[in-house]
Amino acid sequence: RTPDAHWMTEARYRGQKVIAVAPDYADNVKFADEWLPAKPGTDAALAMAMGHVVLKEFFVDRTTPYFTEYVKSYTDLPHLVRLEEGADGAYTAGKFLTAADLADHAGDENAAFKTVLIDANTGNPVVPNGSLGHRYGEAGVGSWNLELGSVDPTLSLMDTAEDRVTVRMPRFDTVDGAAADLPRGVPVRRVEGHLVTTVFDLLLAQYGVGRHGLPGQWPTGYDDATAPYTPAWQETITGVSA
Repeated sequence: RTPDAHWMTEARYRGQKVIAVAPDYADNVKFADEWLPAKPGTDAALAMAMGHVVLKEFFVDRTTPYFTEYVKSYTDLPHLVRLEEGADGAYTAGKFLTAADLADHAGDENAAFKTVLIDANTGNPVVPNGSLGHRYGEAGVGSWNLELGSVDPTLSLMDTAEDRVTVRMPRFDTVDGAAADLPRGVPVRRVEGHLVTTVFDLLLAQYGVGRHGLPGQWPTGYDDATAPYTPAWQETITGVSA
């Protein structure tokens, strides 16, 4: 927006690199260091490919402590999701595992609205502060925050998994626009009878970031245009060079 243009100018004076994503050669584009001319309406494909690269290079190929600690502290990525088994043996992601699913917490106030994660220190499920169940009700007073204390959230079950299963991830890049499936594997364990994985593990599967030993169909690399969410895949949709 014109009223915000000075921010871009001031950032550039301080050495900031500017990359413009725009289908047309607009005023912001001519001052950018790089221009990504995505075709109109295709920016979601470009964003998914960016996410694929970020997750692979900064969370899987190597870990970046600042990123890892941030997502463990301020997002739901470590929280557990129940997997539902279909008639054909494949799984789909269900609802969050909540305190209501744990025998020791089932009677807690608003238990169905308190999510659960695995504490890396003990390997046991923990009901952390800050979820919706703490916000409404007298028992949640003092817990409506994200303070974890000594709890170290487990971001992925990869190193402690009891098994690995294939989950059907949704895809919407078919020629006719109909929904389809992507069979991709995630590490799992059972918590009081429920088969669960983390949001982070599901996120990697959705973005097509494979890890050794997981079943399913995975991209062979960034240049695999047949697998959704790779840089090469987005190029066929957006026109932006991989």
